[in-house]
Amino acid sequence: MKRGRIRGLLAAVLLTSSLWGGTSAYAASEIRVDGNQPAVSSAGIDISYDYAVWILQGENTITLYDIYDSRETKIGNKSSKKTEPKVDGEYVAWIDDRHGGADVYVYDIRKDRETRITSGRTEATQLELAEDKIVWVDERDGNVYLYDLKTGVEKQVSKSGKASSPTVSRSYVAWEDKRNKNSDIYYYDISREREYQATSKSANEGKPSLYDDQIIYEYDKGSDTDIHLYEIGRDRDDQLTDSSDDELMPHMNEDYFIYVEGNNLILGDVTRPSRASVIEKGIHSRIQPRIAGDFVLFVKRDRDDNLTLHMYDTEDEELVPIGGMGGEPSQPHGDDRYVVYINEAGKYTSVVLSDLEKRTSKIISQANRDASRPLVSSPYVVWFDDRDETLVAYNIRTGKLSAPIGGNDYPNPDMYELVGNHLLWVNDGRRQSIMLTDLSTGETEDLASLREQPLAIGINDEYAMWVTGGGRTSSIILYDLRRGREEEIRRNVDVKGAALGEDYVVWSEYSDSTNSYDLFYYDLYRQRSNSMIRWTDKDQINPQMSRNVVLFENNRLSGKSNAFYYELYDLDEDNFLDEPWSDDAEMEEVRMGGNRVVWIDTRGSKTGVYTGAFASPRDDDDDDNGGTQPDDYTDYDLMKSLTDEDFVDELVKYDISKVYFVFNVGTSKEKTLLFMEGLNDLDLFFKLFEESPADKVVIRAYH
Repeated sequence: MKRGRIRGLLAAVLLTSSLWGGTSAYAASEIRVDGNQPAVSSAGIDISYDYAVWILQGENTITLYDIYDSRETKIGNKSSKKTEPKVDGEYVAWIDDRHGGADVYVYDIRKDRETRITSGRTEATQLELAEDKIVWVDERDGNVYLYDLKTGVEKQVSKSGKASSPTVSRSYVAWEDKRNKNSDIYYYDISREREYQATSKSANEGKPSLYDDQIIYEYDKGSDTDIHLYEIGRDRDDQLTDSSDDELMPHMNEDYFIYVEGNNLILGDVTRPSRASVIEKGIHSRIQPRIAGDFVLFVKRDRDDNLTLHMYDTEDEELVPIGGMGGEPSQPHGDDRYVVYINEAGKYTSVVLSDLEKRTSKIISQANRDASRPLVSSPYVVWFDDRDETLVAYNIRTGKLSAPIGGNDYPNPDMYELVGNHLLWVNDGRRQSIMLTDLSTGETEDLASLREQPLAIGINDEYAMWVTGGGRTSSIILYDLRRGREEEIRRNVDVKGAALGEDYVVWSEYSDSTNSYDLFYYDLYRQRSNSMIRWTDKDQINPQMSRNVVLFENNRLSGKSNAFYYELYDLDEDNFLDEPWSDDAEMEEVRMGGNRVVWIDTRGSKTGVYTGAFASPRDDDDDDNGGTQPDDYTDYDLMKSLTDEDFVDELVKYDISKVYFVFNVGTSKEKTLLFMEGLNDLDLFFKLFEESPADKVVIRAYH
């Protein structure tokens, strides 16, 4: 087969490709992906001695957070709207619209069971919960209802039809009532089944909060609003605040009470109310803060106008992390669709997986463990379990954890790399062994034994790489996974980092001629080495590689030998790429994977996980339960396409980033080449073409 006809086809496509969407250079800005403080909806928050609840922004499920284990559980279905979540004892209650109305639901934490409490035409609002008692106002008649979870009995406790803001304790229900035109506080004795009036002054009394037999409430006398406390057993009313400003939204637990003054959150003791003090400024005053035990839960608005959740420890007098992802992030890594990182909250560290497409994050590691160095390459996440001193794998598609390393092996906590289902790792036994584990089958192969720990390792679909030795005696070894054969591609050099991409090995090597560390690469298909960039002054070190893009540290323009900055270089295009991070980024722990760079950023007052993409993402099939289906793409026989006058018009209907050449299709030797890469590198295309029978070459276009 002559090359001319194929060149003609490629030239025709190249000519038409100016009309092909997506051929322009990829540009993306950085985004913050960690949940350092949960962004919540305005549906409400609550806290008890052991738990907190909230609803994340954009979600319908309720997050139940175990304060002391730093663990999250999702409650309720994903489709119906939920509001006013409350938690106390072993129960979570909320209002749910899944049946078209506004029903009350309850979740038993211990039994992991959800129950619908109301039925029919209930229009519940202003729900509260205390131990096994739930109260709400039914908007149909404006009265307060009480439900006892132990007896399963629902009871109407107000009769005025003008009740609001109910609150409940073990023995009483209290509420605001406008039966006398102005607002008064009424309460209901549950055991006596009798209603009483607590306040009857000319001022408006409202927004009560009940703890045991004490009712704290707003006292609006017209000129300003103060906080008062009514004790049921003593029939006594005391004024707790006397500022000329409005004190609003009181809530109490035991002897402590909180309220809002302006945008300040104030904490006081009912036995010494004059000593109340501000614990936080700038809170969001439209969502009531809640207090229980040693903690206060409240909401603020961040600079992006999101509602963020915060928790204050009254004993230690400081803000503390809230949410399983609310701790200190570190050790990030990324793939096209996902970012993983370590979250340190409380006594343990956990692995957080962020789905950039769905904009969700979740903890995927087990509770009460210590995890480190997570890596993600769809469909797997792998990390080191510090307690068991082994590697753990998580399947994104199935949500299952596994231990892929045998009990008699000792994986090095810093020497493992992941690409798809291939896990390359170093076994710290009597000798340093390079091991390859197929996570989909569990099979492990011993590739090589070394005298000492390698300086670096890497893997792609066809090769493994490692660096041996040290100082000026380092060697770079390339291992062909298909042939089971290793080759020394560089020897007796001083290496400052090495990485393996899809088509290249790249490393930093000390050069006597320049007295600096310079970057070199080895082309896997052309089997030759060359310097990566034209200028060689100063140091370029610690290269990382994903796809065929290199991320490296450079001090050429910094003016100081120890002041390095990051740069991106595309080996295929032989040029530098625009950085996907902003000028004010303060980058630490920088990694790359898939089409993105991820890093820990210390700008501002809070550390965060950031990412920026340097290329378009490739197809991800993590939602289709097992991979690409036959009708997800169309194969065009290359040889038939050469004589089809309409083929170019047909092909340009597809997204160029989803079109590939496939060689040796359907065989164990199958290889793929991105269509545009083939157009830009005809030597590589014809090399792969000549290794494949002509009838085994197709153009594959994904839909």
